[in-house]
Amino acid sequence: MIKSFFTIIFFFGLSSSAQQKGISIADKIISISGRKLEINADGFPKQIQSFYDWQFNAFGFKPTNLLYEPIHFHFFTSPKTQEKLVVGTFNLLSEGKDSIIWEATSSSANVSQYVKAKMIGNGLINYHVNLRALKDVSLSTINFHIPFEKGVSKYLMGLGNKANLRPDTVKWCWEMVDEVNPEVLIGNDNAALYFDINQHKTLEILHIKNGWLNGMMQINIKGSSMLTEFSTGAVALKAGNELAFDFNLLLLPMNRKDGRRSLEKRFQACKDLIADGKKPKL
Repeated sequence: MIKSFFTIIFFFGLSSSAQQKGISIADKIISISGRKLEINADGFPKQIQSFYDWQFNAFGFKPTNLLYEPIHFHFFTSPKTQEKLVVGTFNLLSEGKDSIIWEATSSSANVSQYVKAKMIGNGLINYHVNLRALKDVSLSTINFHIPFEKGVSKYLMGLGNKANLRPDTVKWCWEMVDEVNPEVLIGNDNAALYFDINQHKTLEILHIKNGWLNGMMQINIKGSSMLTEFSTGAVALKAGNELAFDFNLLLLPMNRKDGRRSLEKRFQACKDLIADGKKPKL
């Protein structure tokens, strides 16, 4: 009886945390209504959780994990070797009732990585990633990985895919950017992630190049995860050269009403949110 009582208390404590309004952070874990984001030391998402159940009538006792492993970059100097970045600093810049801003730095002998992100209460995160060459360096490719749990990747909308179910393989390349936007929604009914990249060919700061330019994206099962991979191809940087990799993430569903929508309507709602200029500005 006592054990059951404490189990009930724990459940309501968890459920209360999941149902909270606004946004808060503790120990690099950001909590919003129905969802949590754990930030890695390098500034990228370590884990994304949804507490919504499948019927969206209540919050589940056990969260659904979206990520198989943290979101990350690889900076390859050859097919078998890469820059080994070491985390330098992590700073929480701002913690308000409507948003949270953080930054992190990492570096190797040849490159430095600066990450700045802002998350608002509806689950939208704006990321700015700056890669700077400390010395002249030639990279065979730069890979950006979002490794999903296989069991949380039933649906895929975007990148030219018209069906709801995720195909075995989805490919996109920069040559398609005028017809097919680099934006995609992947997940299940109760847990999903929307992702889009900066598709502008020029940046406001002219000496910084858009790192996504001329790259390609592929989504398929790879090893133990369902991997979203963006590859730049060969990149040569002079000391002082910089590349910017700006992207948005939106943790879904935004609320119970959003969760009950069709996938097409949820995808359109994500696009509208970005288009309306509601993405957080750094």
